[in-house]
Amino acid sequence: MGATTFQDSGRTFTATAVAIEAYSLVAVDANGLISVAGDNATDKVIGVTTEDVAASGNGNVRLLNAGGTSEIMAGGDTIAVGDTVYTDGSGKIGTDTSNTKVGYALGASAADGDVIEVIVHAHFI
Repeated sequence: MGATTFQDSGRTFTATAVAIEAYSLVAVDANGLISVAGDNATDKVIGVTTEDVAASGNGNVRLLNAGGTSEIMAGGDTIAVGDTVYTDGSGKIGTDTSNTKVGYALGASAADGDVIEVIVHAHFI
């Protein structure tokens, strides 16, 4: 994880009946509930959890339109500083260009579950 101070802009959401790990990309459904974001373009990815969220529990989400950077869990692809990162399923980021662009890596990752700092793409939402 990065050693950066963030300008924080979050909101509390309620999860679906499935728990969500901290630093996961999340999507919101028609009922306003959050779940881990998939790697398809139909998910309405809104932010990143800043804490573990219990099934049907409440948790903070750092909104992607907040500006600055976010710490996001990587999915196992090798990511270098400066790489463009995309949704990678299970709420993680990766390098598959056929998925939705999230932003640019400010940290490196080579293992599933690494948490790296990402500058979020300005036109993501």
